[in-house]
Amino acid sequence: RSNMPPERPVRVFNYGHVIDGNLHCNIVELGNFERDHELSKTVEELVLDAVIRRRGSISAEHGLGQYKHIHLPKIRDAATLSCMYATKQQFDPKGILNPGKYLPPQTVPS
Repeated sequence: RSNMPPERPVRVFNYGHVIDGNLHCNIVELGNFERDHELSKTVEELVLDAVIRRRGSISAEHGLGQYKHIHLPKIRDAATLSCMYATKQQFDPKGILNPGKYLPPQTVPS
């Protein structure tokens, strides 16, 4: 919260099942009842940076899905990503199984 601009009063609500490492974090801006994409992007980057510094993971019981997968290159090296893309290609050569749900568009040479 200390990294947020002071003109953006926010409240943080954490919940989950911490015993297995899954923490769910909801951050809301006081008085704003609509999703604020700018605030979401700012918070996501702050949280991701904190997770990386602590050698954590952005994946949880539901996986990465279609929003967090863009951060894989920040937490996995090129060799690991290449292996992931190769495995996906081996089992799904036509790209019809959950396209775009786990791996981001390929940016690492195969």
